[in-house]
Amino acid sequence: MFFYPLNSLLAIGWEVGIYGYELFLKENLNQKYKQSEVPGWDFHFQKLGKVFTSEPYLNRISGESMFVGLKDKNNKNQILWDLDIKLTTGPDTGLRNYYLGKNHYFGYITNQFFLGVGRREHLFSPKSFSTHYDGGDGLFLELKPLELLTFQFFLWDFYSGSILLSKDQFRSLLQLPNEKDQYQTNNVTSFRRNHHRRQSFGFVYGKSLVLRSGFHYLEFGSLGPYNKDHPHETKINEADGDSLFSGNFGFGFHTEQFSFDIDFLWCKGNDRTRSQIASQPGSIPIAGEAIQVGGEFRFGRFKFRNSHMLSDRAEKNEKQQIVKEGFISLGSHPSQTPYISQIFRLFPSAAVTENGYEKNFAIIEGRSFGYLSELVLVFQYEQFFIKWIGNYFVPYKQIGPSDGRISFQNREFERFFIGEGMVEISVNDGFGFELGVGMSKLFLPESFGIHSNFGYVYGRLQI
Repeated sequence: MFFYPLNSLLAIGWEVGIYGYELFLKENLNQKYKQSEVPGWDFHFQKLGKVFTSEPYLNRISGESMFVGLKDKNNKNQILWDLDIKLTTGPDTGLRNYYLGKNHYFGYITNQFFLGVGRREHLFSPKSFSTHYDGGDGLFLELKPLELLTFQFFLWDFYSGSILLSKDQFRSLLQLPNEKDQYQTNNVTSFRRNHHRRQSFGFVYGKSLVLRSGFHYLEFGSLGPYNKDHPHETKINEADGDSLFSGNFGFGFHTEQFSFDIDFLWCKGNDRTRSQIASQPGSIPIAGEAIQVGGEFRFGRFKFRNSHMLSDRAEKNEKQQIVKEGFISLGSHPSQTPYISQIFRLFPSAAVTENGYEKNFAIIEGRSFGYLSELVLVFQYEQFFIKWIGNYFVPYKQIGPSDGRISFQNREFERFFIGEGMVEISVNDGFGFELGVGMSKLFLPESFGIHSNFGYVYGRLQI
């Protein structure tokens, strides 16, 4: 969003915003055929029916929320700050009490050195999906030995899932009854002691031709649902000592009319457990890979972008025991449509979110390995914008032995898919005023018996 200073000295900007929405969801209970049942998957059919027959009126729920934000970026006497925080109407409207922007920090800066504290965006993160975000919350150091070369060191990072308002504003609309209390407990407004930490290092080099790479080490500590799977370690240390080492390597090519990005992602680690799902007693090794590719064309008033992500999966033997775990992602959801990224929050791999390491083969809050694609078309005429977005996700098969590798063969994927189409019309004057309306439709196989549409309006004013 464009920053408009109140004066040249302090450059403080205030931002206010409002959202309104309506969600329609209806189950076809009079089907002549049985609803889909896929082994290993939870589609929440019965739970969704209970929610939408006991609470909403005419299969609809609606609501609104507001926020007030502060944006301030400046420097004085080698003290640099970049502040971006939004205070919201809170849990009563399905939001957290506050959200930080992509950057929210202050520190000491010289020509080649910057030491800061707060939230800082990872410049070396994958760029194939335009709205994917990851950043550190803590103490960081940046070095710039050359004009086109930047090193980032995140010395201490209290990883919180890299939550942004734009990725969280519709998350609570379709919570299941047994998940509402858990959401309130996991909400950042509730105080919890999570003894975990992350360290990261990365660099980015170039301008039109960009090379980037990053590395992360994450100690889960007491964060997440799988931190007490090993009774002996838990008895001694209050957690079983799970950890994850991950990284990415990619490059991009950017001109005025064309952009191309490709990123290779990997992770290694150890999930200590006494569960019988492990082929070897004591722990499950983690060794996963994923590929992300994105391209964008800009011609005249049009912009076209296409992004793809394909992860590997868990390696399993004939007894359905896990030999090694698959790829685990960090940061926000890569896509930007409301159903897949927020309402369902269906990640295309296992993921480390604000709730820790999660793997769940479900439609709602799913963390399942598979293939995700996103298609974006934007038309601009002066201050008016029309945006069309399509998302498509198909997961790997959950039941049966697996070699754990990335696959391009149809027989390795489930027979169902999840699709979403969205259109948004907005006006943005480039000086802090924005107003828009959007509509999204969910596409599921007919055998699911679920029909759902989602509409929203929003407005922002920065002064």
